[in-house]
Amino acid sequence: MTDPQLEADGLDHYPAAFLQHLIDNGEGWKQQGELPRGINRALEDGTCVLGPVAHHDYYNNVIPARSDVEPGAKGSLDYANKLRTERGAPLLVEGEDGSISEATA
Repeated sequence: MTDPQLEADGLDHYPAAFLQHLIDNGEGWKQQGELPRGINRALEDGTCVLGPVAHHDYYNNVIPARSDVEPGAKGSLDYANKLRTERGAPLLVEGEDGSISEATA
């Protein structure tokens, strides 16, 4: 069954791990249309965080790395985990290689 909130946000077509992968490798920013909007929603609601390195979007704007934004700012691990805590979702953790995953109990 699809989560109604994900469906309402248009994210039901894009699993969080897929979106995070596209953020991390920069490919999600190079697209136009629904995919970058889905990525932005995922950053805004704490589903995903910015990637480990900066990238350029389709229009050549710089998308910062998560280390380039202040702790607590949209796209940071602190921001995402604050929102995740509020909704009772698993926290995100950063691996030694910079990868992001949900914490396991």
